[in-house]
Amino acid sequence: MADLLQNLGADIRRLLNRHGVGPKQKVWLAVSGGLDSMALLHAARCVDGDFGVLHVDHGLRADSADDAAFVRNAAVAMGWPCHTHTIEGLADSEARRNWGLEAAARQARYGWMAEMVGAEGVVLTAHHADDQRETQLLQWLRGSQPDALAGMLDWHQAHGFFLGRPFLGRGKADLRAALEAAGHGWREDATNDEPAYLRNRIRHDLIPLLDEMRPGWAAGMTRTGEIAKEWRKHLSGWMAGMQERPSALSLEAIRHAPSPTQLMGLWSAPFGFGPAQSSALLELALETTEVGRSRASSTHRIVRERAELVAVAVGADAFKEPVHWTPGEFSDFGELKTERGRLTWRMETRPVGVRIDPADDTAQLDWSRVKPPLCLRAWREGDRIQPLGLEGSQLISDVLTQRKVAATERAGQWVVEQADGRIVWLVGHRIARHAALSTGGEEKDADPQKAVLHLEWKPVG
Repeated sequence: MADLLQNLGADIRRLLNRHGVGPKQKVWLAVSGGLDSMALLHAARCVDGDFGVLHVDHGLRADSADDAAFVRNAAVAMGWPCHTHTIEGLADSEARRNWGLEAAARQARYGWMAEMVGAEGVVLTAHHADDQRETQLLQWLRGSQPDALAGMLDWHQAHGFFLGRPFLGRGKADLRAALEAAGHGWREDATNDEPAYLRNRIRHDLIPLLDEMRPGWAAGMTRTGEIAKEWRKHLSGWMAGMQERPSALSLEAIRHAPSPTQLMGLWSAPFGFGPAQSSALLELALETTEVGRSRASSTHRIVRERAELVAVAVGADAFKEPVHWTPGEFSDFGELKTERGRLTWRMETRPVGVRIDPADDTAQLDWSRVKPPLCLRAWREGDRIQPLGLEGSQLISDVLTQRKVAATERAGQWVVEQADGRIVWLVGHRIARHAALSTGGEEKDADPQKAVLHLEWKPVG
């Protein structure tokens, strides 16, 4: 009866061949220990390929550690590497409160897999035709966009790696028959029967009722899914033609889309937004919405810019602690490294005039007017500077607006602050007049030994 597993293995190899994944390329199997994933594991043994196993313990059941041990032992028996990961605190996480337990678990699971396999990695799951029917019904009940009725794709890269589902053309009964015939076991997850989860109610209550009321209804659902796939393919192509960058969606594209809501849902899905958030995201595209407004998912922020919406990964604008230093204390030159770039500095005493460099990424400060130590830090709301050439002071936020710095880049701006809290340089933009050398080419000063602090900023990339 090994032929049944070999048939499943043929499904795996066909999917991999169709997408150019040869026998020597590493392929990871997502294995929970349940019936479906163990069928995937044992079927892969019938395939010529280089396989490994990934297991995620969501930390939601008392016996979940036993599942991890079961999967690890099976992988070791096959001589395959096995990586396991336990998610801590998922039930009480902010993501769970915002998105629901299943969605939060999915985000955490795929996030770890992305870290493990990288952008070019390949992961296979054991989702099958019965799962597909449940997913389509879930999408319908949730009021998802029409293209979502297509259900799960058998191959995509929405989670940051290549995800394949070789068994979407087979029912769960096929997987069970193959395992039982080969004498392989699996772990049962009691939560699959808990009525608290909508998917379980669909599986145990709604689908049997539909089978009784209208036998063959699933064929109609499949036809609807195929139409939805055609529409999704069309919309994806149309969107690709309107976009220069996947992380940005132009306001013009939104306004001219056949269905702005559907377009927004398709574009925002890879950034962690569900169909229910599409209306709120469309509000960011209104003409009356100010630049800088944003909406956040568990993984990204979508920010309104002047002519587009831009998705930024959560944490991409995070900073480490401020850097404090006193130029000239131990050396007359040096550099400070940050996540955004490198600040080089040197102290210099010139017996003659100092030529002022007008470039934005440099600053020359009159050291006699600066109060050390200095601090290089990210700017904060409410920060002000007294810009050279202007009267009074300005909010840093206003300076960045005048300089037309994109809202998504504002968090990446730095300031150099002196000991009394006054900002001497908005890095790359404005020098404070109290610390600046005189303008007009050569600096002529009564003090022939003027000490000058030269600063230069080199952004990453």
